[in-house]
Amino acid sequence: MSLASPGLAGLLEVAADAVASATAELNLLDGFAGDGDLGITMSAASQALKDVLAANQQAEPENLLAACGAAIARHAPSTSGTLVATGFLRAAKVVGEPRGDSVKILARAFQAAQEGVQARGKAAVGDRTIVDGLQAVCTSLLGSSSAGMNLVEALRAAAEAASVATDATAAMVPKIGRASWVPDRAKGHPDAGCAMLAIALRAVADNAGG
Repeated sequence: MSLASPGLAGLLEVAADAVASATAELNLLDGFAGDGDLGITMSAASQALKDVLAANQQAEPENLLAACGAAIARHAPSTSGTLVATGFLRAAKVVGEPRGDSVKILARAFQAAQEGVQARGKAAVGDRTIVDGLQAVCTSLLGSSSAGMNLVEALRAAAEAASVATDATAAMVPKIGRASWVPDRAKGHPDAGCAMLAIALRAVADNAGG
């Protein structure tokens, strides 16, 4: 199992399907703190991503991620769509060189994605956003790399880290975006963006060993 094409395309398709299937759940969670349309937006992003994957199965990872980011930016041009697109585009810039094992590449990609999302969205760890999930995933992947885990093991650990981070956001006070306007309404409910990340990674981890 590696991140080389077409393996990466297959994992991205699994993630897209999982996110699209969670449309109602994501809308519900987003409704406690936002417009209640995250699921709809991410469903559109997922379809855009799948269209790119269908036409670029053999593309190099950096080109594939860049194409996915550009497509999401075009077809899901909301705040959340823009942040996800930014994550893909930033990741695309670092997966090509230097080459390394798949876990190191994935850790590098998620670090770049987190930095891009933070710069674009102006959120920090602890603000109750997807950044909290991304930070947990980055920490997990770096630990997995240091421990010499293979990609499947690292993905499973990252998925668990994302789930734990999602649960933790339920106790956080939102400090940015629409959620910060209604902090009491958001209390007790996990952040929808973190939940989306956890759903995607869990699906990928469950399918990576197949």
